[in-house]
Amino acid sequence: MRIIQYTAVLALATLLSACGGHDFEGVYETRAGSDNELLNSFAELASGEKLVIGSDYIESQGQRTLFDDIFERESAGERYLVFKTGAQEEVWKVVDDNTLIKGSALVNVKLVRLP
Repeated sequence: MRIIQYTAVLALATLLSACGGHDFEGVYETRAGSDNELLNSFAELASGEKLVIGSDYIESQGQRTLFDDIFERESAGERYLVFKTGAQEEVWKVVDDNTLIKGSALVNVKLVRLP
């Protein structure tokens, strides 16, 4: 009987360890924008940079920023990707499974996953 219990606990622990992380790992391209036409023309100049989101890091222009945790949070019916370091959090809104956005209608940065 104990062997069955140990096997069940081991199987559950293996299953739970495989569930960690987030589904946003990959290569993204930045696209800056704005609802304001003048600001939008300037924002487009900042577009086109590529970055990588990993399991616990972001890499951009050869520099890697490590985080304690990267995870998805749901709040008030919206999805967010949270980058946590210590007590600090940086939060990006999830538009869909391939698009993240940070900012407001005035000025924002979109991350679009590349195929």
